[in-house]
Amino acid sequence: MATVLMKWLETSPKRYDRGIKLLTLGRVRQMHDQMVEQYIRPGVRVLDVGCGTGDLSVRMAQAGATVVGIDLSPQMLGAASSKVIAHQLQGKVSLQILDAALAPDEFPAHSFDLIVASLSFSEMSPEARRYLLGRLPALLSPGGRLVVIDETRPPGFFSRLGYALLRAPLAALTWLLTRATTHPLKDDISMFAQAGYRAEVRHRALLGSLVMMEAVPEDVPAPQRYVIRRLRHQVTFKTVLKDVLVLFNRLIPPYPKVTPGLYAVGEPDAHAPVLVTGNFDLTVRRLVKALDRQVDVWLLVVDTTGINVWCAAGGGFFTAEKVAAAIKTAGLEAVVAHHALVLPQLAAAGVDGWKLRKLSGWGVHWGPVRAVDILAYLAAGKKKTAAMRTVTFPLKDRLEMVTVTLAFYGLMILLPVFIFWRGLFWPVTAALLGLAYFYAVVHPWLPGRDGLEKTIPLTGIALLGFAGYLWLAPGMPADQIFYWALGLSGLAVFTAAEMQGMSPLMRGEQANWTIEGVVYAGLGALAWLVPLLTGWR
Repeated sequence: MATVLMKWLETSPKRYDRGIKLLTLGRVRQMHDQMVEQYIRPGVRVLDVGCGTGDLSVRMAQAGATVVGIDLSPQMLGAASSKVIAHQLQGKVSLQILDAALAPDEFPAHSFDLIVASLSFSEMSPEARRYLLGRLPALLSPGGRLVVIDETRPPGFFSRLGYALLRAPLAALTWLLTRATTHPLKDDISMFAQAGYRAEVRHRALLGSLVMMEAVPEDVPAPQRYVIRRLRHQVTFKTVLKDVLVLFNRLIPPYPKVTPGLYAVGEPDAHAPVLVTGNFDLTVRRLVKALDRQVDVWLLVVDTTGINVWCAAGGGFFTAEKVAAAIKTAGLEAVVAHHALVLPQLAAAGVDGWKLRKLSGWGVHWGPVRAVDILAYLAAGKKKTAAMRTVTFPLKDRLEMVTVTLAFYGLMILLPVFIFWRGLFWPVTAALLGLAYFYAVVHPWLPGRDGLEKTIPLTGIALLGFAGYLWLAPGMPADQIFYWALGLSGLAVFTAAEMQGMSPLMRGEQANWTIEGVVYAGLGALAWLVPLLTGWR
């Protein structure tokens, strides 16, 4: 279920377009019009950074520009390609899957007269923005310009207050309807000035929160600055709160996350190993706990949007492009003398090691499954035992993950019950908790490989338990027995089928919602038909 959920949460092109239109009240399209009118002339060469669904790329090409659009999302580029074909602009627009941080090495110097970035700078980490701003001038022709359209915090207390009051309901509504959102920049002009640009705001909208900025590189580029932080394992009130948060909310964003970049654990030198992980806060802290005061290593934290390694790899958030970009933006080559990375074994589903070598020149070693085995793995010269390669699912992990999933699914089931059938709330709660934790305990021994197969024995056990309850406490009317049997069957199917994604032993996309839907429809038909035939209703 986890991988399926990550793929579902990944913004689709249609949802993204609708979401951005709603979130900006259509003003971003007006700003695109202003940008095209002011900067686009026939023959101008444009790089569209984070082109998304290609709306701006197409409009610039229609105005006479030759456009290269880059984006990391195949879904977005697929939608952009359809727009290019529909407008017959194949000779004017070329699209490429590419992280923005890799663009300076992908294209020859002075390839573009204009570089535009619409709602993409705000999605980058501060390190990625600094790196990109430091390298983009090399791609611009003499007199070339960078134009950024993005959300930012407006100047002035009252403007910020009005912006917050306006944006909060829009952001909530946009997320509920489209699963799309944006993250406003905390600064605008200052980030360009620090990177060696002369910048000015050309247009503002939405109380000054949506801006179009023009930046011109100065003759002397600003020196590239890299930030290296240190990580130590420590237990504080804040970390305990984070643990509680992720225990009950690991499925719905926003996730607690660590700033991407290069970190030092201990006192690593230029020859120390480089470990790679995602930026889910719990993942980083557990990794540091296993390493701190034991070994000196570099830790390269990749921007996986706060998703854990396994789910991020399965959902397309932990890829070779992401790792290659992290190497560049963190300045790894400036502090490390070798070119070897150690990646989590569970990331292999999403990170193509050979592609990463081609993109970055860095080789990949696949580390052990568990963080606690890293010390032994490094001591053995980066060699894994069979135990280090084996994915296990012990009781402690099963209980933890069932708690995580119940926090989401329990609310989804129990909230309607509380609203519409309040008298059943506590019995249904007890049944759901009992089935879920029983399933976590006996999961390895239930017949069947995936959750759908395990629904059959779990349902049988649930009904046997109900029969035992009726034997101990007889007297329940026949219609109530029937409804409770159906309800327990539905809960058992839901528990086994939906919670299979908690297991690292199987891929979440094995969940077959179509078959589940057929089962639920059958149970619903029985709940309607049997009382009708028996006269209970």
